[in-house]
Amino acid sequence: MIFEINKLPNEKLDEVYEKSMKELDSFFKLGWKYNRPSLVLIPDRKTIDSLKSEKTEEWVVGWVNGTTVYMLSDKNYETESDHKYSDYEYFALLKHELAHCFSNIVSGFAQKPIWLLEGISIFLSGQLKFRIKPKKFTQFIEFYETGGKGVYSESGFAVKFLIKKCGKEKLLRLLKKVKESNSKKKFADLFKSIYNFELIYENFEVL
Repeated sequence: MIFEINKLPNEKLDEVYEKSMKELDSFFKLGWKYNRPSLVLIPDRKTIDSLKSEKTEEWVVGWVNGTTVYMLSDKNYETESDHKYSDYEYFALLKHELAHCFSNIVSGFAQKPIWLLEGISIFLSGQLKFRIKPKKFTQFIEFYETGGKGVYSESGFAVKFLIKKCGKEKLLRLLKKVKESNSKKKFADLFKSIYNFELIYENFEVL
């Protein structure tokens, strides 16, 4: 499943890919056996910029287009980004991007709210271990249709709260219906209809 530009396939990533797919499929219950996500490893920042048709920030190291995952190669991870490399964090990045592929299928390729989609991937990939836990929630709801580095600070913790307090079934129901809401207000109404409480910071607790 892994295709690396101008390099041989990475066997360790293949192992992580299979483990991640199994764990994510257990969560999302898709039974995803055929036409599974492909992974393309990118050699450098110049190629990332070319593929995305824009100058990217140094923190951008992975993204998903449909069900294709693009990631900066582990071999140039530190020299071509502002991240420090570790196997654990790199493999978590792969699982993060694969989780986006699952969310895309379940949601009908919804693009917003960004905080929800990113939060799901952060939580399921185990990346909360690399995040500083906020004392309280103050900003994640604002990341509805605009992203940026800030979306990652609270969204994973917000999704953790929803899953731990209300279970994953409600989250999956929200994800399946999210494309029906085409505005921040309509999403808030959809959220309330499923969770029976308003989408406001006061109703979220940092666990």
